[in-house]
Amino acid sequence: MRMNLTYWVRHPWQAGQRIRYLIWQRRNPNAPWLCPGTIAFCEKHIHDSMTVLEFGCGRSTHWFSQLAETVVSIEYDADWYRHVGEQLRLARKSNVDLRLTPLNHPLEVAEQPDYDPVPDYVGILDSFPAESLDVVLVDGHYRTICARRAAVKIAPGGFLIIDDLQRWPDWAHLTIPEDWELVDHSSNGVKSAGIWQRPH
Repeated sequence: MRMNLTYWVRHPWQAGQRIRYLIWQRRNPNAPWLCPGTIAFCEKHIHDSMTVLEFGCGRSTHWFSQLAETVVSIEYDADWYRHVGEQLRLARKSNVDLRLTPLNHPLEVAEQPDYDPVPDYVGILDSFPAESLDVVLVDGHYRTICARRAAVKIAPGGFLIIDDLQRWPDWAHLTIPEDWELVDHSSNGVKSAGIWQRPH
């Protein structure tokens, strides 16, 4: 969320929104780095019989573990993986499967909409049976292909959450099935997130 001075000079209207979000974060220090509306939706709809898969661990990992029965979290950064893992250990969280899965491409290389072969990070999805996940959060790397390949793994009535939705000017690139309903589209003024629900 850090942005340089040049960005703020070019986008002055976002400064107030950024300040309001920072104030919200200070008032909610344990909340994940998601839009407040996204958080509210999840707190209302995710319950303790659900399985959550998230691409990209962080404060959301501990938070999801308080809502869901099982959380599987995929992380590519070894230092961040250890940091979050230690937090979970101290919190005595036993319902989180935190997996370190390095990238197959340099981090600075722009992501592609598809890969052949599929990167190991994305291939984690293949370890889950079809319709076995209740929630998938796309908030890490290889975002487009993660979003595209997650749909078949989500159970009827389940949710696909995509953070930083503003990265895609045209959501058609995500190839979300047409009959899935966009049940939440939230913004904190700087970034946005969308939640789609698979039909029951």
